[in-house]
Amino acid sequence: MLKPRLFFRKNYIFAVAAIVLAALNSNCPRASKPKATILNSTALGIDIGGTNTKLSLVSPEGSIIARSAFPTQQANTQDEYGALLVDAARRLLRKSAAPLAGVGIGAPGCDPALGVINYAANLPFIAAFPIRDFLAEALCAHTVLVKDSTAAALGEKMWGGAQNMDNFILLTLGTGLGSAFYFNGKVVEGAHGLASELGHITIPGNSRQCACGRKGCLETLVSASGLRRTCQLLMAQELTPSALRALPEDKLTAKSIALIALEGDPLAQMAIDHMCNALGSALAPLVLQMDPEGIFLSGGMLNAGALLTDTIAHHMNKALLENFRGQARVAISSLGPDEAGMLGAAAQVYRTAEQPAAERAKIKKV
Repeated sequence: MLKPRLFFRKNYIFAVAAIVLAALNSNCPRASKPKATILNSTALGIDIGGTNTKLSLVSPEGSIIARSAFPTQQANTQDEYGALLVDAARRLLRKSAAPLAGVGIGAPGCDPALGVINYAANLPFIAAFPIRDFLAEALCAHTVLVKDSTAAALGEKMWGGAQNMDNFILLTLGTGLGSAFYFNGKVVEGAHGLASELGHITIPGNSRQCACGRKGCLETLVSASGLRRTCQLLMAQELTPSALRALPEDKLTAKSIALIALEGDPLAQMAIDHMCNALGSALAPLVLQMDPEGIFLSGGMLNAGALLTDTIAHHMNKALLENFRGQARVAISSLGPDEAGMLGAAAQVYRTAEQPAAERAKIKKV
């Protein structure tokens, strides 16, 4: 999610120069491999999250051939993270003999046009990370970078529940709250590629500190850490008996809260309702302005299932004009909680792999 930081252009230029020099002196094996075509290739989809980094090899039909993951916070620096990522990617690529069409990266706080992660609040990077060029050189492959939520939306459109939709919203619920708006047949990116940061609209009366440096952001209420904090506040304020009180602090997670809520625990359900009220109320103005066909939920916070979708829809519809109510269906991504981002990153590879390099460089709208 967004964290304003100075963009050190000098550091970026030096980093890219180092990559170019390495490329000139490397023996890239790609030229000796069979040429990849859409029909016989695989794409490597990478989903970079604040908690985990997930990788998968994806077929042109959207099937995951192999996958792996590692904790994002296992790395303390950009160099450490880059080494972990390249090692995981190379290990995964050895599991398929098919030619590689390319590498797709979905990441928060990135500039897709420059190929740089430079303002991600939940990632272990201090300086701008030219990750697209870094991986392109390390893996000898066509590489594309998109926002993590954009990747999930592309996956939902290409292989998920939005295949027959031209207007939908996708939300990623995890360490933070990501969002993507797909309207009139394409992702809404805005003039600078920064559009659709729903997690960072400010909510009246919310004073919680956000990782972006501001207070009151929606994702401080609608995220794994936000739900956990709501439970802690409710346990301190309410006398209601709850199984949550018996959990050690390190076991009070979004997953455990959701599972206990499904068992009928009143305090856990109160916390879920508080989160869904905040999200549903924030979605209502978007529905009034954009009239989407569907709203899809992706990410690692979906264990509550229908309790989550129904409660969000309830609070959203309460805030809508009568003729809008029930028009936009709230549903969990059909791609699964952990797969939409990887599949969407791979989808962007297949969308761009056969375009000439000069044309790929111009791509901004997807």
